[in-house]
Amino acid sequence: MKLLIIVGDVNLIGGIEKYNRDFISALRKTGASTVLVERRKGGVLAKFSFVLRVVWQFLKERPDVIFCGHLNFSPVCLILKMIFGTPYTLALYGIEIIDIHSWLKRRAVRESIRVITISEYAKGLILRQYPEVKEHIFMLPSAVDGSAFVIKKKNQGLIDKFGIAGRPIILSLARLSTSEHKGQDRVMASLPYVLEKIPNAVYLVVGGGTDERINAVIKNHPGLSENIIFAGPSSDEERVDYYNLGDVYVLPSKFEGFSIVFIESLACGVPVIASDAYGCREGLLAGELGLLVPPDNLKAIADAIVLILDKKAPSALFDRERLRRKTLELYGIDAWNKRVKNLVELLCSSEIVNRNAP
Repeated sequence: MKLLIIVGDVNLIGGIEKYNRDFISALRKTGASTVLVERRKGGVLAKFSFVLRVVWQFLKERPDVIFCGHLNFSPVCLILKMIFGTPYTLALYGIEIIDIHSWLKRRAVRESIRVITISEYAKGLILRQYPEVKEHIFMLPSAVDGSAFVIKKKNQGLIDKFGIAGRPIILSLARLSTSEHKGQDRVMASLPYVLEKIPNAVYLVVGGGTDERINAVIKNHPGLSENIIFAGPSSDEERVDYYNLGDVYVLPSKFEGFSIVFIESLACGVPVIASDAYGCREGLLAGELGLLVPPDNLKAIADAIVLILDKKAPSALFDRERLRRKTLELYGIDAWNKRVKNLVELLCSSEIVNRNAP
């Protein structure tokens, strides 16, 4: 089977980019012939170049199926299907599904042979707008590489760098973005409650980008500056050390289809606090793998942090090997590769694909 894969720049840092890297790797392991076209950063010229490269590779390779890695690219796939009859799959993740205004994108969702999505929450968002695609949905939750994300001792170099020896460490590792709702600002706003019980706690914020809401929190609580450290973006190699540095990982995000950072933290044996909603609740097995909190309830966020730092949460959350084992059973690369292989086999048996094969 020949596959044309259309995605964003997979070298960027982000959950969708990581999802697509894993997807491409798994597709190639099935033995299928794959051609990759990436949308590089840039404005109109970069967009025009991307479309030309997609069309060129399509005409050159004449794939059996197109794998579309983002809703924004789906109109190109729809047009190619209308002209040449080539079927395509479409990956939908979460926040971009909430309200699709473009009629072309809406039609592209309906015309896809398979809609790939990452959680029941995301599936619900899709079916609310497109109930007719129910039979075409393929569930493919995010994956974590257990050989890369492992349990380690705290990195002394990072401890010395930030001057946090002996301090309880609250960690968030995620992109900072005003347009998203990751929740680092709400963790900061909850810190006064935490510091009443654990005065020497420190909040380590790892990630690039900016979030204007954070500036507002710091302005309203100027005394928090001694308890907040902005580490900036991390490399792939540093991520594992940062996860293992934390005593608790906290990200009360909103509108997440499924956040990869939770299962990366769990694969390192670090307990997690997440939103009691969206794909977060599902990813943490309704609380079996972590504590769930209302994302806007600052006191609840603080109470959950204190429970873990004081070792008063359920004992299972402090069993690092258990957290890791359970996470890899569900979300490890082996399980992921099997799911992707099942998808390819499903497409190989599809009448629509076979009808369009050369």
